[in-house]
Amino acid sequence: MFQQLQRRLVEQAPRFLRHPLKLVPFNLQKQLMEGLLARVFKEAIADGDFEFLAGKWLKVKVTDLALCWYISEQNGQLVVARECAKADVCFSGTANDLILIAGRKEDPDSLFFQRKLKIEGDTELGLEVKNLMDSLDLDGLPSLMKYPLMDLAGLIEQARAHSVPTAVATTSGRSIS
Repeated sequence: MFQQLQRRLVEQAPRFLRHPLKLVPFNLQKQLMEGLLARVFKEAIADGDFEFLAGKWLKVKVTDLALCWYISEQNGQLVVARECAKADVCFSGTANDLILIAGRKEDPDSLFFQRKLKIEGDTELGLEVKNLMDSLDLDGLPSLMKYPLMDLAGLIEQARAHSVPTAVATTSGRSIS
């Protein structure tokens, strides 16, 4: 019963959060996102790892929450915008899939080939972004971010594991789902 409740909570949470999140003013989203990005990627920004994004825009779209941000590098900082003339590359996926990627519970390549993570536009730029994300160490995150992210990713992973239909052996030796 607990597993069913957990699965339903994971499946339904984005639907319940979608409307309240729409009420958050973009300026507040921008402040929070820029602060979060600066903190999470502090070392990578200082090392100049994001310079490849200068003059280019990465669109990040959380499909089930109807959230979208444009991210670029300007003067050694990551900046967030509501709109831009043209995104060079777009990453889109559901909140749960993006949390699994961030929490290192799912490989972005696997989700890409399952068509759960979409990468559109400049493929070379998209690959640079993906490789930079893969190279980041979760241990560098502040504890107040790291542990809730890991817990949430673990909850989503467990819920998904219990929702996958299991094969049942028949008397003829074949499996059915």
